[in-house]
Amino acid sequence: MYWVIGAVAVAGVVAWLNSEEQAACTNYHASSRRLSTETSQRQQQIAERRANYEKNQNFYEHIELHHASHLTADALYKELESHKKIVAMLREKQQSFGQCIGELKQQRDAAKSDQKQFIKEQLKQMREQLNEAKEYLVMLSEEKEHKLTQIRQINNATREYKLYIRDYCGEKGRDWYERSAERARLRAS
Repeated sequence: MYWVIGAVAVAGVVAWLNSEEQAACTNYHASSRRLSTETSQRQQQIAERRANYEKNQNFYEHIELHHASHLTADALYKELESHKKIVAMLREKQQSFGQCIGELKQQRDAAKSDQKQFIKEQLKQMREQLNEAKEYLVMLSEEKEHKLTQIRQINNATREYKLYIRDYCGEKGRDWYERSAERARLRAS
């Protein structure tokens, strides 16, 4: 239901965006849906792997899944950056609509009676577009919260999985964990 509402909102908003902005919105939403699915799959894989003892014996499968989880989180962060660009673009459009409405009001006040009706129609259309932009920004704000929640969840699952590898994969797991901690310390300094 969430994406259906978003797709309907996108269709309304896209009508007044130029082709480059339409492409950015379309790419963003397609990538967002893909990453949402990938995030859920990674979290499910981690939970399943931890629950299945036979697979726990293969250290290399664990570190591959841990790495894949990291890559998913990185992709989510990049998606959040794309989200910020889309929001900035729409805020610019919103501001542009507001300025246009102000100019149309001035023209309406100065116009003769036969032109006023035409200007009123343009004002009505601009107000509708402004309202669509506002609604779309509200939807994007909700989407941002959803993305932040996904990022927190995948980071938490990855962190817990790292500890799981350390605790349940024997000497290899402990060595891998120590090397990982050392690399993190080196990056921090």
